[in-house]
Amino acid sequence: MQPRFPTRPQARFRARFRAARFGGLVAALLAAPARAGDAPGPAPLWPEPDGTLILARPFGRSEISLRLSRRVAGAVDTLTWDGVTFLADTEPGDALQARAEVGSGRGCRRASEAGTPQDPTGEPAARRLRALRAGRSWAETETRMAWDGPSDPADEPPSDCPTGAAAAALPAPILHKRIALGLPGLGNAVEVQARFDLAEAAAALRLEPLAAAVPAEFSSAWRFDPASGGIAPLDPEPGERPDPVILATPEGSHALAVWAPGPPEQEPDAPRPGFAVAAEAGANRLSCRFRVTHAAAGAHAFACYALVGSLADVRAALRTLTAPP
Repeated sequence: MQPRFPTRPQARFRARFRAARFGGLVAALLAAPARAGDAPGPAPLWPEPDGTLILARPFGRSEISLRLSRRVAGAVDTLTWDGVTFLADTEPGDALQARAEVGSGRGCRRASEAGTPQDPTGEPAARRLRALRAGRSWAETETRMAWDGPSDPADEPPSDCPTGAAAAALPAPILHKRIALGLPGLGNAVEVQARFDLAEAAAALRLEPLAAAVPAEFSSAWRFDPASGGIAPLDPEPGERPDPVILATPEGSHALAVWAPGPPEQEPDAPRPGFAVAAEAGANRLSCRFRVTHAAAGAHAFACYALVGSLADVRAALRTLTAPP
């Protein structure tokens, strides 16, 4: 059953944020979390013989299409609109996926939904996907994340997270995720609700419900100003920013943005979203992230949104999302 929404745009997104923040909506939609040491159940059944699932919804002159794939443990390896591909998709790390950094300094480890070719366990991505459910324009997955190999050059600041056997020996987070195409009044929104279940407490967390590598053709970076509703050019240098970021083709015909609501007024100390864009070889990496200090073991849930279309479409969607209630 699809959840119902409040009427006012800002109210409905804050309501969805509160549900995701506390795990209420995610917990209701997904099965109870599995512990990191639980034995996996039967392999999920994919609707397509090649181990993929297509979600599609009309928007503007075309339709937005997402492809979830077994090869990246249920993450999205293809996103298209108006005949253009919005994901680089040259390796698993390019997928639209969830990522996490657990701990800090020499005690930190990086994990990702899709995994990397350097996955220290050598376990196939398909075996990490524990559950898959889907409707016409939504899908729910449960995945044991993979400890990543060498550090991602787009991350900042340079980290000394251990890799290889040092990371593989520790229980990886369990990810419960719901991805949905379109929201009332916003047909170009891709909603990602992610719950990260930690087996142990951590001094620090950096959780990315939504991260992706966008093709180099999307070479124009923009910052959206929620106060004015305008956009300004942005240098794609590593670093988090408080305002949403957009990657677009030079002529503005195609663009991709990331956004997340801030915490409710009654939770002033709750984690606030940060947005990052960083240039790398052949692609630009885009992400929506939250930082948590002194994180307890158990569930940590957040929601992020990707906005697809032309630069004008994306800007209009951001203005709707950030309008005062």
